[in-house]
Amino acid sequence: MNEELILLGKASSKMDAEIIKSYLEDNNIPVFLKSSTVPYGDGPYMGIGGPVEVWIPKSYVEDAIRLLQEIKGEDFYDTFER
Repeated sequence: MNEELILLGKASSKMDAEIIKSYLEDNNIPVFLKSSTVPYGDGPYMGIGGPVEVWIPKSYVEDAIRLLQEIKGEDFYDTFER
């Protein structure tokens, strides 16, 4: 895939990021997660870890926002750290 990736937002934890990833992938949206604490450490090295960035291809942004708002409420995307 050569499409530009867009930072959809930051989940507060790895668990939240994995839930978001699973839901979006179930709806055919590719998702890439990246710890926002790298290169400073993550998970086993620094405790529970910090926020996790949720990246998706640019062409899926509108669909991803709509899906997240449907399950979490209209204001969810506004509170999703960007």
